[in-house]
Amino acid sequence: MVKNRVPGDLLVIASVTLLTNLFVFTPLFNSTEVRTLLGFLLVLFLPGYAMAAALFPGKYEISGTERVVFSVGLSVALVPFIGYGLLYTAWGMNIGTLMISISILILMMCIVALFRRSRLPEEEAFSVSIRSVYRLSLSSLPGNRSRMEVGLAALLLVSVLVSAATVGYVIINPKQGEGFTEFYILGPDGMSAGYPTTLTADDSSSVIVGVMNQEKKAVDYRLEILLDGSPLPLQTEEENIHLEDDERWERTVSFTPEISGSDMKLEFLLYRDADLSGPYRELYLWVDVQRNEAREN
Repeated sequence: MVKNRVPGDLLVIASVTLLTNLFVFTPLFNSTEVRTLLGFLLVLFLPGYAMAAALFPGKYEISGTERVVFSVGLSVALVPFIGYGLLYTAWGMNIGTLMISISILILMMCIVALFRRSRLPEEEAFSVSIRSVYRLSLSSLPGNRSRMEVGLAALLLVSVLVSAATVGYVIINPKQGEGFTEFYILGPDGMSAGYPTTLTADDSSSVIVGVMNQEKKAVDYRLEILLDGSPLPLQTEEENIHLEDDERWERTVSFTPEISGSDMKLEFLLYRDADLSGPYRELYLWVDVQRNEAREN
C-alpha cells in the first residue's frame, strides 16, 4: 500500500541532517553551541537510525530499545568507516567532506526506508507517533522481559553510548596536527632548477620565493637575504609577510649584489612572529659574483 505522505521520523531525520549542514557551513551559525549538538546527532545517531529504518521497515521486526541501540551502534560503525574511506579519495578526510558524505548516506537510507515501508500494509509499517512510542516503550519494560535480557540490554546500551561518545568527540574535535611552514625558492622559470649561480655586482638578479602557512594560525613572517653574511635590501612588501592559516605567498624577489667574489653563500632566511633570535627556515645557494667591468670603466 503506497502512502501519500512521508513518515514523520524520516522527515525529522532528513530535516535535522539538512539543518546540521546549515549550522556547520554557514558562517552566521557555525560559531554557536547548536552546531556542536547537531554535529553529535549527525555522527552518533542519525546514520544508524536511517540504516536501521532501511533494514527494518516493519513495526514489529525489532523493539524500540533495539532500534535505539542499532541507531547508535551502526552510527559508531559507519562513521569511522566513511572517514577511513575518504582518506583514499582526492578530497581527503576533513570536517567538510565527512559531513557531506554522512549526509548523503543518511538521505539515501531515508529514501530506501521510505520505499520499503511503502510496500508494507500501513498497520505493519514502522512509524513514530506518541501512541507507537508508548507501545514500544511498554514492550521494552523490565516487567515484560527476564532479568538477564534486561541486564544484557542495559549493558549493551551503556557500552554503545560510551563508545559513541568517544568516537563522536574525536571526530568533532580532531586533534590538530603539528603546524609547519613551507619555505622554498624556485628559478626564474618557476622550476626547481635554473637558479642563478653566476651574478654580476651592481646588477639585479631574481628568484621566486614562496611561503606557505600551515601553522594553524595567522603568522607574521620576515624575509631576509644575505650575501656572505651581509644583508641585501628588499622592498617592504617582500620583507614583511602576513599570512593567514593555509595561505600562500609567492612572488619574484629581486636582489642586487654589491660585492664580488667566488663561492659566496646567498642565504634566504625566514623569521616567524618577530623572533629574530634565529631563522625559522633557511635556504641558500652558492654563487659567484663577477665584477661589473662596464661600470668600472
